[in-house]
Amino acid sequence: YNSAMSLKIALINMPFGFHIYPSIQLGTLSTLLKTHGCEVKSHYLNLHFAHQLGLPIYNQLCEKRFLIGEWLFSHPLFGNNARNQDYMDHFAPHIEDVCRSIERPKEYLLDVKTKMVPEFLQWSRDACDWGAFDIVGFSSTFNQNVASLTLAKLIKEKYPHVKILFGGSNFESDMGLEYFRVFPWIDYVVPGEAEGILPQLVKYLEQGGPVPQGVVHRCDGEVLYDEPEAMFGNFQDYAAPDYDDFFDQLREIDPQSSLLENPVILYETARGCWWGEKHHCTFCGLNASTMKFRAKSIKQVHTDLAQLSKKYDSFRFRLVDNILEMKYIDGVFGELAENNYDLHFFIEVKSNLTKKQIKTLAQGGAKVIQPGIESFSLNQLQEMDKGVRPMQNILCMKWAMYYGIEINWNILIGFPGETDDDYRQQIDLIKLLFHLPPPECVGNLWLERFSPYFRRPEEYGIKITAPGEAYPYVYDHPDIDHLKISYDFEFETNNHIDPQLKRELFKTAEEWKQRHQSEQLPFLIFTKSMDFVTVYDDRSLESIKTRLEGPHAWAFIFCNEAPKSLEHIREHLREKIGQEPEDGLTENTIAFLEEKGFLYGERGKYLNLALPHNSNL
Repeated sequence: YNSAMSLKIALINMPFGFHIYPSIQLGTLSTLLKTHGCEVKSHYLNLHFAHQLGLPIYNQLCEKRFLIGEWLFSHPLFGNNARNQDYMDHFAPHIEDVCRSIERPKEYLLDVKTKMVPEFLQWSRDACDWGAFDIVGFSSTFNQNVASLTLAKLIKEKYPHVKILFGGSNFESDMGLEYFRVFPWIDYVVPGEAEGILPQLVKYLEQGGPVPQGVVHRCDGEVLYDEPEAMFGNFQDYAAPDYDDFFDQLREIDPQSSLLENPVILYETARGCWWGEKHHCTFCGLNASTMKFRAKSIKQVHTDLAQLSKKYDSFRFRLVDNILEMKYIDGVFGELAENNYDLHFFIEVKSNLTKKQIKTLAQGGAKVIQPGIESFSLNQLQEMDKGVRPMQNILCMKWAMYYGIEINWNILIGFPGETDDDYRQQIDLIKLLFHLPPPECVGNLWLERFSPYFRRPEEYGIKITAPGEAYPYVYDHPDIDHLKISYDFEFETNNHIDPQLKRELFKTAEEWKQRHQSEQLPFLIFTKSMDFVTVYDDRSLESIKTRLEGPHAWAFIFCNEAPKSLEHIREHLREKIGQEPEDGLTENTIAFLEEKGFLYGERGKYLNLALPHNSNL
């Protein structure tokens, strides 16, 4: 590229983008464009709106379902239409839930939609001289789409010469093409990864020539798009994301903001999913066209983390990768542990980690992990193609808890092919796990765009019946094809699960959560002496103390760190006794420990469910 690019570019982050940390999309593009000599400024307009609403309310609204954030911003574009006005009635139970959590009446939400939002959008249009920029770019992810579309329209009306650009996950594939077709004030869309394409687009806008591949554009009223040839992979060409504007603007709005103290810094170590390349989890719609796994070098990760920590005076990081590159466990976290650094991380991992790997992550600063535990039903996990079994999920939870890592996870239900039996097994099993961290909730599976369920529904016995329920109510416009813009879909399967079992699963999970918030914290721990082991069990509401000796104690300890097969256990007892164990001894020992709920058996392997009291393992 010639480095003489001199275009001025504004990047905008609209509500309801999270206010608690800067946008990695804007941070990454800012570094990218500055590397190519552009003048770039990021505008975190979401911070202004968050402070106007009040941060707790804004935070709640970011997380709520049925596109409520999109609906609140839909008044200027779609507010006079019948279905848009009917949204509150149609989603009445949801609205009540939202009002409860923000402690405001329904009138408040209407007020936000019809008065505060239009005023905020006018203010956003006039608060800055957008005409001084050549390009205004919007990154749209989750519930910041309608806000971005509307402000783009206002800017285009006031400054027709400014080029309006869109990207982000709401603009992947069909979604981006449809928004582009319907909203003529958008000039260009980059519907996938922007790093390889944006510099060429900027160069084209400066010097002319053919529109680069990978950019959606118009020619004589026709929408044109050529897929880019290659995926982006040259991470090493670019420094860490640039978050300066976020912190400057936060300081301007609220110099005393607690978000300035040890702020959360987003960082990406890898892109795509190494599991998904081989086995795309059937319900996952994350990597649209970008499944191929590409990771930064360990050296670059260390350099970037050091630089970001120093520049923004922070120890807290959130890795945005969909899945952790396994070599980082020793290469990054092992190294951090060895140097006794105090960085803290949130990471997403696959749950099939060993005790040793979990220990390394914990000592290297992993404070919160999201291990993609979605079920404790063997059949459902196979249906998802997760490549893990309940056993691995339990092992992951046990050792994460032991090493003080917080775990975020949910139980998902509603898979095609699930049976009453799956529910029964899962309910019985989770009662044995009450001493481990409870799920955040039990929820129905979402059918997401780009997932195998979406791409090949008939193969899984799924019938897609409609776009996600909220789309027609929010984007109430006769010319929009809701099936093209939806990220989630309504669907049917031919499952008929006994409603009683569903209720029991919800109730059991709820009880699990309640117990962990109560005075009577459930526990299952053991202490070990030379000749015996004591197990303290408070999973059900009565405390039981059990003393194990001989083969019971030996088998129990032997299965503590990792699952062991029947053969392995027999071999271990033989060593302990000094001769061949009598017939049936091994089986009887296992049966006794299983009956107590101390051992969990699956496919001929057994794992000790109890946590060691000893803190030196």
